[in-house]
Amino acid sequence: MLRWLTRFAIAGLAVGALTTPAALASNGDDESAVAGVRLATAPFHDLDKAVAAHYGPLLACFDLPGVGGMGQHYVDTSRLDATIEANRPEALVYEVDSNRLQLVAVEYIVPWSAWVATTPPQLFGKSFTSVTSLHLWALHAWLWRPNPDGMFANYNPNVKLCPGH
Repeated sequence: MLRWLTRFAIAGLAVGALTTPAALASNGDDESAVAGVRLATAPFHDLDKAVAAHYGPLLACFDLPGVGGMGQHYVDTSRLDATIEANRPEALVYEVDSNRLQLVAVEYIVPWSAWVATTPPQLFGKSFTSVTSLHLWALHAWLWRPNPDGMFANYNPNVKLCPGH
């Protein structure tokens, strides 16, 4: 079932149109750039509110031992369309701590097959990262857990590794 969900999610993703003008240009102040995202996603610290807003678990917990954690992704599949809006991320990322999930980041996603430009997509003046294993572009924003590697790094050494690591 997980493979089916993965295929569905990737197939359902379409090209991201970066529609928030303020999010396109970075003035070097990451906190100012993401203030609206922080406000829009604050209710999702309550997992029940995230689920009520149509976010659901997708794929397994991600981490990279020796580098940092990422967490469990909850994705609103209704947002997997041609539009990426800064204040409406496709994914919420939760740290797995025993049987408790804590919101630590958001993620924006664009599949390779949908991206026709020769340069990676960008948001907040940052280029998305190519995720080879999933054939997509991704951009994390560590809004809820400070990241010594930077707000837009893929992994966060301040996030616990997935259970079993």
